[in-house]
Amino acid sequence: MKILIGDISSNKAMTVVKFLKSVYPKIEIYSFDSRKFTKYIRTKNADKHFIICQDDIEAYLDIIKKYNIDYFFPVINDSIKLIIYQKEKFAHSLNYVSDYRTFKILNDKNQLMSLSSSLGIKIPKTYDNIGSAKPPCVVKPTNQSSAKGVRYIKTDRDFSKLLIQYNGKKNIIVQELVKGTGVGYSVYAKNGNILVGYGHKRLAEYPVTGGSSVYRDTFNDIRMKEISTKVLKAVNWTGFAMFEFKLTADNELYLIEVNPRIWGSINQGLQNGINYFEPILGKSRFHVDNNNKKTFFSPFIYIVILKYIFNGNFRPFITFIRNFKYNRADVNFFNDPKGWLSLLLRKIL
Repeated sequence: MKILIGDISSNKAMTVVKFLKSVYPKIEIYSFDSRKFTKYIRTKNADKHFIICQDDIEAYLDIIKKYNIDYFFPVINDSIKLIIYQKEKFAHSLNYVSDYRTFKILNDKNQLMSLSSSLGIKIPKTYDNIGSAKPPCVVKPTNQSSAKGVRYIKTDRDFSKLLIQYNGKKNIIVQELVKGTGVGYSVYAKNGNILVGYGHKRLAEYPVTGGSSVYRDTFNDIRMKEISTKVLKAVNWTGFAMFEFKLTADNELYLIEVNPRIWGSINQGLQNGINYFEPILGKSRFHVDNNNKKTFFSPFIYIVILKYIFNGNFRPFITFIRNFKYNRADVNFFNDPKGWLSLLLRKIL
């Protein structure tokens, strides 16, 4: 079996490649990236590597045809949108995912919020525009992943500064800021039915004011699966998806967004016995010795913990130290030094 995956310098691509190599011994991994340094500095787990511009559809197609690629797993949101838009060109290599129209409903925050509201799902209050908003609130791009472009407005002073910048701007969504713990439910689904699912909780984020998950734990709440199922069945989704929620102090769950792709915290499920790829690639020799592992994004976890400490929050540091023997890095320096280094270079170059 042959897999094409990238960008290989990303944390999630390396995490997936490491996992697939460990549980499918005969798999061949073909990786790609637009960053030229990956020609020499990249994970050891890829069998063959290509330098490709992110939007070069013909280059992807040439590789798939030349090397008889079975499955194509792009992991970066910008390239995924372009690739799924032209899904028919990729034939069998993308038969594990729905079409662009369905992808867009889940990926676009305005469309997702409208759908969720019609299904009776709790969502943050959404303002028509930034001029009608009241702090605390959050401004997000409607179709970007992770914490890219997200701005938190917590005071009247913050609001005044950003009002001119965002007033009249398109492709943004303005919502109330829901306070609570970040939790998520990650799936592989087929025709709206969840075949594999797993819940996690954020123990640390970057930036610390609210952003991407860098330290996670297992978290079970049947409501997350129920809400995810409602949305997936409504759009008949086939593919990967990660549902992000806020769990408030009064135990209310608010759906924040959905990432209809392979997500950054995927290692949390993989380390605890969840094989999201089994419905696509078939049975594996997957086995875990325990289900108590917590996963983290190295090396950025250390910077993030320091920022929490400087802000007077010692909880992530204490949790990390107390659970040291259960902590597992997404990419481990000692196991894959070139892969680990490529993560750093990706951030600074």
